[in-house]
Amino acid sequence: MVVLLQLLLRGTGNMLPFITIFGFEIPMFGTIGILGLVIATFVASCRAKRYNLTRSDTVYIASYVGIGLIVGAMLMFAITRIPVLWRARELITTNILAWLNLGFGGLVFYGGLFGAVIAAFLYAKKMNQPFGNIVLLIVPVFPLAHAFMRIGCFLAGCCFGMESEFGIAAYLVSEINGVRAIIPNGIRLPVQLYESFANLIIFAVIWTFTIKERRWQDVICFYGLMYSVVRFVLEYFRGDAARGALLWFSTSQWISIAVFAVCVFGLMYKRKKI
Repeated sequence: MVVLLQLLLRGTGNMLPFITIFGFEIPMFGTIGILGLVIATFVASCRAKRYNLTRSDTVYIASYVGIGLIVGAMLMFAITRIPVLWRARELITTNILAWLNLGFGGLVFYGGLFGAVIAAFLYAKKMNQPFGNIVLLIVPVFPLAHAFMRIGCFLAGCCFGMESEFGIAAYLVSEINGVRAIIPNGIRLPVQLYESFANLIIFAVIWTFTIKERRWQDVICFYGLMYSVVRFVLEYFRGDAARGALLWFSTSQWISIAVFAVCVFGLMYKRKKI
């Protein structure tokens, strides 16, 4: 708690990208992300019986979704980095690991979201389970897990906000030739914490919304509407341009617009419940 309060104090905050336990450095982003996934899985398991699933099913589904999340997020990041990869193509023959790090050394949440949905669909096919039941089980707790991931981003110093005298002192982690360094990066808005808080609100709203029986299409579209609006607005306060931009908007804002439009159509297009 003391560390968290210090992080929130203007001008005195420090990122905490790693913790050392018994001589081993443990990355906080991955640790907090796994913690969020575990908590979200437990919360989802409380409703497993309602959708004719067991607690064990919930763990297996979460494993599939977690893998799909990571793979999708890395692939989407790589897509946004294609111009950078092309300019640095000479590294393919001189330092392939550095070239791969340029393309796969980051994550894009929307890619992770799409990857998670695909993974859930594949699990449903493999285990002969109704895809709709899996959506109803997982989607309400997805923003809960995402809230923890954004706290991990905050501690790691990634996905940082724009410079502002009302922010926190951000220290970003840079690694060159295997040597890590903490680089002061001015006073920046803690956008990661803003998004974490917004995700907790989304979780509370969707969890309440799904107390009654709902169509799975409505639930996933309802989530998509809320998150796309949050992400579109928060992108204006982001300070990292690594994920690219086109014309007036960032990559994530364009995806938010597309997700919003698809979800509006999905809510308006009434189909029989399946």
